[in-house]
Amino acid sequence: MKFFARWGTAFGMLLAFAPSLAAAPIQAAPAQEETDTSWAYSAELSLLFTSGNSTVRTFGLGGSARRDWARGELSLRAGGLRTESGTTQRIAVGTEDDFMVTDYSDPKPMAENYFLRGEFERSFSDHVHFTTGAGWERNTFSGFESRFSLVTGLGNMWIETETTRLKSDYGITFTAQNDVVDDPDKSASFGGVRVSTNFRRRLTETADLESTLTLDENLTDAADLRADLANSLAVDINHSLAVKTGLRLVWDNVPALTNAPLEQPAGTPTGKMVLVPRHKLDSTFTIALVANF
Repeated sequence: MKFFARWGTAFGMLLAFAPSLAAAPIQAAPAQEETDTSWAYSAELSLLFTSGNSTVRTFGLGGSARRDWARGELSLRAGGLRTESGTTQRIAVGTEDDFMVTDYSDPKPMAENYFLRGEFERSFSDHVHFTTGAGWERNTFSGFESRFSLVTGLGNMWIETETTRLKSDYGITFTAQNDVVDDPDKSASFGGVRVSTNFRRRLTETADLESTLTLDENLTDAADLRADLANSLAVDINHSLAVKTGLRLVWDNVPALTNAPLEQPAGTPTGKMVLVPRHKLDSTFTIALVANF
């Protein structure tokens, strides 16, 4: 019963966060053929390689596609980021007076994240739209092998000009998550409420700023609140290439668990493992080359 009560609360929140539904009546879309459609594509590539006394390899690849209709928009996005790091070890083979030195490095994964998302948006009027989407993500260093989510809801377009766009979405979600280390006190699937805000601003003729804040509330566990803040600044090199700098902050109030070795107060290993929560905040800073076509 508590679960259904929370779903009722979710619908109440959805109406409360969409005041323009009452202020701006829904108007039927004008009768016109939606034959004028267009696709827009972009690809991102980020690389970092170091060698010598240490070895670091970072490889990031992403892509997006968007199709616009008269009152509809379909967007698809996929990408991944992997970082490996290791220290170069020097080994001497031979005798004390006659030996050869060889270098050995075995970089190990330090960060890994892959995702796939799709979203469809349909406008009822200049201020109100319907939105639905699905997404999959894998981030073993944050504690989950896979996370699949569905969302559907309504949204408001607060500002839409040639240089500025501000919109908010309010939706009901379903999430199924497979953790690296199982949490016996946590459900693998749950319903929730999502509120998100997207802000885009053309600063100059060659620079664009974008910021997206997403809040996810687990209706089966009120303490399980997640926040995702993604900021990016893209500067055009020419009409098809740009340099994009991004900062993403992901906060989970109830993070996934991991195994930690148990030691005595004096530091003596006990040979046992215990379950401890991971860090609540993850941050990722990227610089990528973007191709638009």
